[in-house]
Amino acid sequence: MSMLREKNLSVISNSLLSLLLSLISGVCLLVGTAAAARVDNLYSATVSLPEKGAQPLDEAFERALGQVLVKLTGLPEAGRDAARAGLLPNPASLVQQYSRLPGNQLNAQFDAKAIRAALDSAGLPVWGVNRPLVAVWLAIDFGGAKRVILSDASGSPAGNSDEIAVLRDGLVHSADARGLPVVLPLVDAEDLGGVSFADIWGNFQGPVMQASQRYGADAILIGRANSLDITDDQVRWTLTSGSEQASWRGDIAAGPGQAADYLAQRLATYADSADTLRVLVRNVDTLEKYGQLKNYLSALNIVEQAAVARVNADQLEFDLIVRGDVLRLERVLSRSRLLRPASSETDMLETGRLPDLVYAWVADP
Repeated sequence: MSMLREKNLSVISNSLLSLLLSLISGVCLLVGTAAAARVDNLYSATVSLPEKGAQPLDEAFERALGQVLVKLTGLPEAGRDAARAGLLPNPASLVQQYSRLPGNQLNAQFDAKAIRAALDSAGLPVWGVNRPLVAVWLAIDFGGAKRVILSDASGSPAGNSDEIAVLRDGLVHSADARGLPVVLPLVDAEDLGGVSFADIWGNFQGPVMQASQRYGADAILIGRANSLDITDDQVRWTLTSGSEQASWRGDIAAGPGQAADYLAQRLATYADSADTLRVLVRNVDTLEKYGQLKNYLSALNIVEQAAVARVNADQLEFDLIVRGDVLRLERVLSRSRLLRPASSETDMLETGRLPDLVYAWVADP
């Protein structure tokens, strides 16, 4: 009789918790600690307005749409004239608004739904608005015992401020053109107390990763250049994202450019690969944690829909409709500061199906 009473109490407790969770699911606060930066200008681009030509506006719209397609897909080839024309032959019809800017520049905002539908119909990838924030640490040794770590601040070694400003602007412009959110370090006393020029030049990941936590970075991009020439194609780049790493050589623009290529290949999703996956999360023992978790999962680019499937004490099972397979979802969740992988063993009774992935809530992300 005592065992039966305990079982009934457990069922009642779980049912009440389920009811409470469902009641607050629509009013939860946004997650402040989830890993990603929101990029809001994916469907707009700024280009030079041709001074000559029969249809200067149409030409500008074509180039602007090409830039948008590159940002959205993560594929440089998607923005080329032939590919763009085959996918969306009339860019002007997609322009929702445009404005002329100083310096003979034009900014165009395009119809997001129409472009997204065209990409999905063509089976092309879409990289959503929530993207990893990349901390860029660029060490420059330009001879004569002159060394500098590129900073977000305006201070530069005497006599080289203009060249460094051009280099900084080129790097930021390249990142913006690919929709890659980046942050440059302040290189102040706090930074220099944890990371040195030698750490960056030697590609010592530990100190750089530690210093990048200050900026809320999800990935780090280390560059090592031997000159202030923005076109020098021998800059050594290394991207570290989670447990993955990639290296290449290229100019300043190739740093953010190839970083965007690499991340998009792993994070962009496809409409024709939708699947329903079940994710179990342990240690979710308060309504506040539930709210953070629900909003985090719902905000992921790969997740089309997130619904609670089952509650058992401090364990929650979510059914996620995702644009991708379990490996792609696992790669995305590996970047979370809220979750860590957990053992797949479970004491849940009559689950109906085993979870595809199992995580535990991190107490202090």
